[in-house]
Amino acid sequence: MGNKNKLHIIFFGIVFFSLYYLGLSEKGEATVENLFSELNQIVDVMDKHDIELTEWTLYTRGQLNHWTEPGEYEKELKTIQQMLSHFDWEPLKDYPKDQKKAIGTFIHHDIGVTQTLTYIVYPHNKQLHSYLIYEVQGVQTLSEKQLDSLTSVVLFRHQDLFNKNTKIFTCATGNGSDKLNLGLGEQAELLLKEFSAQKIEALKEETFISISAYTNIWNSSLTTTEESMNLQLAIRANERLGGETTVTIGTPIITTEY
Repeated sequence: MGNKNKLHIIFFGIVFFSLYYLGLSEKGEATVENLFSELNQIVDVMDKHDIELTEWTLYTRGQLNHWTEPGEYEKELKTIQQMLSHFDWEPLKDYPKDQKKAIGTFIHHDIGVTQTLTYIVYPHNKQLHSYLIYEVQGVQTLSEKQLDSLTSVVLFRHQDLFNKNTKIFTCATGNGSDKLNLGLGEQAELLLKEFSAQKIEALKEETFISISAYTNIWNSSLTTTEESMNLQLAIRANERLGGETTVTIGTPIITTEY
């Protein structure tokens, strides 16, 4: 990869697109077999356009089990915590909408990467359901040796926690500058061109633009009732820093919680 960490496709405090309610389906998958390939492509494009990487994230989530009696999930959580005993675990806490969450983290200080596992229990149809969110976040470029080592760790984690075809979502953010005074729209078009991507939806304001697009380069996609999308791009102009911009590029993700 070639620059610096995080994904929540909530770009700049705004849910990029409320995909869960658009009647979408998923085609193909970015799975563990091509773990870092999309992220590498995104970072290569950022490098080419002098966008300094500041954060990147791989994100996975999967459904686990359901119960009719409260407290039954505690055995499942204990098993996961024992499996990942080297993680630093916070106790199970209550959250809005009658959810409960336990969060475990492990920091690779030598390469600036953090693994985070969130175990969530929520009520649905008179039952309690559990699911996991797994994030790998970094803030810097990794050497080939570091990337190989991290890939082995993440592959092992996925094999332990998720099924083979669990989707992996990718996001990278960096700082750029509009040295040529192109404007946000033209900057976005240049970046889309690097992915041979077709624009599907766009939201444009004076200092912000976000685009949902489709590229044939990647096999995975989300499909609304009309069109497929598999690339999201956002650029925000930082008014107090001259022509500096914040650029976020990622694969689309469903952010809605149950």
